[in-house]
Amino acid sequence: MYEYSYTKGVSQATKSLVLYKRHLQNCPIHKSRVPRSKRRFWMDCECPIWIHGRTPNGDIVPRQSTQLSELKRAEALRASLMAQVQTDSLTGPPLSECIDKYLATREQDLDGRTLNQHRLALERLQRFLKTQNIVYIREMTVDHLETFKTVGLPKAMRMTTKATTFAKIRCFLRSAFRRGWIKEAFVDKVTTVKAVYEQKEPYTDEEIATILDHASQLDGGTHGYAKHPQTFRLLLELMLATGLRVGDAVAFDPRALTKGDTLWIYTYQPQKQKRSENPRLLEAYITDEMKMRIDECKWLSMKGPFWYGARSDPTPLAQATYERMQSIGGRAGIADCRPHRLRDTFAVRALLRGMQLEDVSRLLGHASVKVTETYYAKWIGSRKRRLERLVVETLIRT
Repeated sequence: MYEYSYTKGVSQATKSLVLYKRHLQNCPIHKSRVPRSKRRFWMDCECPIWIHGRTPNGDIVPRQSTQLSELKRAEALRASLMAQVQTDSLTGPPLSECIDKYLATREQDLDGRTLNQHRLALERLQRFLKTQNIVYIREMTVDHLETFKTVGLPKAMRMTTKATTFAKIRCFLRSAFRRGWIKEAFVDKVTTVKAVYEQKEPYTDEEIATILDHASQLDGGTHGYAKHPQTFRLLLELMLATGLRVGDAVAFDPRALTKGDTLWIYTYQPQKQKRSENPRLLEAYITDEMKMRIDECKWLSMKGPFWYGARSDPTPLAQATYERMQSIGGRAGIADCRPHRLRDTFAVRALLRGMQLEDVSRLLGHASVKVTETYYAKWIGSRKRRLERLVVETLIRT
């Protein structure tokens, strides 16, 4: 009896997941002739069966009890574990789990605003794949990703936004392949979304006057910008005079100003930039008159004239500014009335006054002059005048 049970148990040793016994003190095996080193594979008793080993994909299963003593039932449990491993090998982990892990690793590299953009892009992808009954990451195909570009992204979304959204998804695909969640390098097979950059359109002088007038007339609020319309108007004027992004403008701190030869210099760390050990600093310039008005206006908090509420992130305040301007645009009949166009107006005015493209690019905090040229090419008057002069000189020579 002992020999039969022992041989039957040894066959398990060749499996990737091994079943073995932890014999109790009163088990008959202790009085048998089975060698001590082999006794754990003797199964013809009521002692508990344990399991350990490696799955086919290399995962380690620590020593643990099966809570069973009957070999057939333990083998059925082992078979189900192996089947689950094979299924996991085909499907990979759940897509939602991969997204959470990916975003967790990017927290150290990205600021809160950019990280949230990555999250929104991946949530769009996840919602689309759910409509295709895709739950696990390895069920995703190149065809799914190509279809997502045309169906999963809103038709009303601008092409530049579509391009940046899909670029973030490509970052995720690259990381997923590197970490073994997917077996194909989708990022090399899926084409990018071609960005169509629209030339920026500034406000007209009449539109600026109307926006500022309506900003001064905000009323009915109990807190924030609606309660202090003159401060809100000054915020808009600051963006128009400096080209600050709305997130940087609401965080403006006059105490950081230093006096230059003729202007006040505001050195700041922009909200929109990659996190690094050496964060980039930018400068904005304001006049004595603007500084005096800011110093004398009603400050919304001790943190700064345009900052209110117990917040550490300027995003909600930037959104509040956007909503106020949208409301103004609706009442005044100004299309596309939003804060960023104040920045565009600053850039275009500077270019039309003859400021060099490189200098405007630096004031805007663009990563390169190429970015500035992409958006403001038709407003670069100095370049046009130079080309005109060259053409005239060529005609004279001929």
